[in-house]
Amino acid sequence: MRDHFPVLESCLYFNTAYTAPLSSSLSKWRAKDDLTYLENGDTYKTITEKKYFEEAETTLAQFAGAEKATTFITANFSSAFQNFLIHLPRDHHFLVLEDEYPSLTGIVDDLGFTSKKLPVSASVEEAVWEELHNNSYAVLTLSAVQYTSGLYFDFDALSRIKKAFPSLIILIDGTQFLGAEVFSLRESPVDAIFGSTYKWLLAGHGTGYAMLKPSLLSHLNISEEKLAATYDRGQLSVKSVGSLVFSLKQIIAADFPKLIQYKKQLSTRMFEELKNRGLLSEEIAQRSLHSSIYNLQINEFVYRGLLEKNVRCIKRGEGVRVAVHHYNTQEDITTFFKIIDALL
Repeated sequence: MRDHFPVLESCLYFNTAYTAPLSSSLSKWRAKDDLTYLENGDTYKTITEKKYFEEAETTLAQFAGAEKATTFITANFSSAFQNFLIHLPRDHHFLVLEDEYPSLTGIVDDLGFTSKKLPVSASVEEAVWEELHNNSYAVLTLSAVQYTSGLYFDFDALSRIKKAFPSLIILIDGTQFLGAEVFSLRESPVDAIFGSTYKWLLAGHGTGYAMLKPSLLSHLNISEEKLAATYDRGQLSVKSVGSLVFSLKQIIAADFPKLIQYKKQLSTRMFEELKNRGLLSEEIAQRSLHSSIYNLQINEFVYRGLLEKNVRCIKRGEGVRVAVHHYNTQEDITTFFKIIDALL
């Protein structure tokens, strides 16, 4: 897959959590698609729109172990999440985490739901477990991977929670998760997953998704037709939807589980080397489970030094966020730590 991304030859690209690079193969597909639009005008939309949406829903459902009938293509995470939440009774009480993705908590607040924000700690799963036992909630919603720290919420803990509280609705922001891990909605404790596709799914900007279990709709007495009508509002970029189809098919064809197995090798090494240098927060360093996103506790001088050495990274929270994906290499990591060690 690395050969598909020209930008990787000119820098150390550790910024997938911000935005993934564009692949040369997707760029060529887009150019061909533009030519079709150029030559056909209005019939481009007539012919391709339905085809792309059908393929996107089918392929995404296949990729994420979801049902096609309750898989919807959207513009981004925010529209996907909001268009579902408007169907929930306003007396539903939410449990969320502090320092969450602002759009997630903002939509919950803007729609008038009450919520409690739980502090994030090294034992966040146990904190959620205790809170659910001490107070009544209708919905638990959180990012599977926290966008600032990279904290990866343990799905085994979610399964234990779902078993103890079967009526609790579990909603997940998968923007920093789907495409970075192997996942099956059908086999998970999650009731619905929402996200944007321009990061780990490598699809470029302009698309998102909502995938829901049919059992959730039955629980809420919402018909598939009613939900589909909600998600059908507004115009999406036909090209963006087609780009999602192209990227998903490319990832699947490249043996996605094998790609993720390799990425985990990189992630484990990155985590251990950062931990050994004391560059991770205490709450993250104490955890045995983590994603491939890391928030480095470094000062402005080191951050500027990374940028000058053409290391692609970005400030997030109180640190600097880096991330590795399957197109990174062990050599990338070796070079990265040579730079870091020199700067420190």
